[in-house]
Amino acid sequence: MDQRLNEIRALFEDRLGVSHIDDNKGLRDLGLDSLDVVELCMELEDKYGIQFETEEFSTFKTVKDLFAAIEKKLAAL
Repeated sequence: MDQRLNEIRALFEDRLGVSHIDDNKGLRDLGLDSLDVVELCMELEDKYGIQFETEEFSTFKTVKDLFAAIEKKLAAL
């Protein structure tokens, strides 16, 4: 796995205060609302130089959805 993805996963787990996140878990089930997801994505944009379209945020339902989008964006750099 890309080192950046490992860093992002660790950041995500740290933000949630957990040691492991099930990729099939719903973002809402983890206590994240849409604003939390947008803030996290904006942080990733600044740190990794990736860009999210506003419309994408509503498609992130699970951790897997979010990380698949992040992985795709990192691969395109």
